[in-house]
Amino acid sequence: MSATNPGSRPGLSREVVAERAVALGDAEGIEAVTVRRLARDFGVTSMALYWHFRTKDDLLAGIGDHILDAVEVPDPSGDWAADLRATMIALVTALRPHPQLAPLVTVRLAEHPHGLALTERGLGVLVEAGFDPETATYLALHGLRVALATVAPPEGDKRGSLSAEEMDAGVRHKTAALGALPPQQYPTLVAHAPVIANTLCRDEDTTMLIDVFVAGVQAMSARLR
Repeated sequence: MSATNPGSRPGLSREVVAERAVALGDAEGIEAVTVRRLARDFGVTSMALYWHFRTKDDLLAGIGDHILDAVEVPDPSGDWAADLRATMIALVTALRPHPQLAPLVTVRLAEHPHGLALTERGLGVLVEAGFDPETATYLALHGLRVALATVAPPEGDKRGSLSAEEMDAGVRHKTAALGALPPQQYPTLVAHAPVIANTLCRDEDTTMLIDVFVAGVQAMSARLR
């Protein structure tokens, strides 16, 4: 006979709670995710949720696992550089909808099946590229940091909470500010003001960092050979 939870609402499962916690974290940040808040949202007691998540750390781990569930591990192509890029893109694709929660995923990579598969693939292609285990591990860690940097907003960055109108206003303001600089002293900044302003305010190209990282690893591998 399976154990029952007398305080839990019918249909309330670990997966359902984790999904709601992710939605709450996306909307209000990690700090807003508490057992008490989730219990209020579900209309149950906190003890009902402790049946599924016994501690706050357990709840945060559940959020990381829920995000990693969406990872689609790419098939190997035979090209180690392409496989390295595809592995990083796979992680970024799963993280991109949850920029504020992305850091929670890092501690679950060595616990979740998809995280283990991505780590195995990343380290494997780096060894294939000719790196020793220690260097491959360092490069894999840097690759993880690059992946996080493409989705997690810097501290104080409010772009994710801005409306389209506010974003457009920010672009116009930044363009005007750069365009007003002395052109003799800052000719490049003035000439490229609209492009720079749009990039700083929107930052839509999330793969360039990955391409730069992979190109750097390729250059290092070529020197080894």
